[in-house]
Amino acid sequence: MARAQYDNLVKFVSSYVGDAKGPGIVERQMKHCEPSTADTFTSADLQKIATFLVAASALYIPDAAKKEEFKTKLANLPL
Repeated sequence: MARAQYDNLVKFVSSYVGDAKGPGIVERQMKHCEPSTADTFTSADLQKIATFLVAASALYIPDAAKKEEFKTKLANLPL
């Protein structure tokens, strides 16, 4: 189940930054919720890394409205 939550997060991030960047962004931000891994990822881990994901993803989202949309939808992402 935890791996499915992680995969859903990667899909969400990729929908904004592209399939080439999304997985890497999520993987790099996982250090902020150690010792969790992709296989043990939970919604509590998402809360820990949400700010970092927004900042990292914003580098690849040129439109300010899309950045705000990303932030809002990430906060409400059902995992």
